[in-house]
Amino acid sequence: MKYRFLEEIALADTAFEAFGRNESELFGNAALAVSETMAETKKLKPKEKREIELKSDTLELLLHSWLSELVYLKDVEETIFSRFKVKIIKEKKRFKLNAQIAGQRISEIGPDVIKTDVKAVTWHEFRIEKTKKGFTARVVLDV
Repeated sequence: MKYRFLEEIALADTAFEAFGRNESELFGNAALAVSETMAETKKLKPKEKREIELKSDTLELLLHSWLSELVYLKDVEETIFSRFKVKIIKEKKRFKLNAQIAGQRISEIGPDVIKTDVKAVTWHEFRIEKTKKGFTARVVLDV
């Protein structure tokens, strides 16, 4: 399982848990959950491509920045991304994200594919936990 939506966490917003065997897989699956909140990702074509690089002092801040960047790109570039190749690198006391993403402009997507407009990634219930199987993140989106 890559992610699952949590209906009992946030009644007016959307909440999910994302899973990954490592940090890179976790970040990719969390990005997919955000995009799946906005559109049916399987119907999106990988026409628009971007490379993203982010750094942060903590893994939680990096995940929040990463998901917020996807919402920002949706708002500013009017593009929803559905394919994510993410690499998380642990530097001395920092974390670095390198990602290659692909998606489609909203103007090219049919109305039957669009779901919900995500406004922001919140800090409510936000966390990353190390588990026996890898990592789990809990995220609440303001919709």
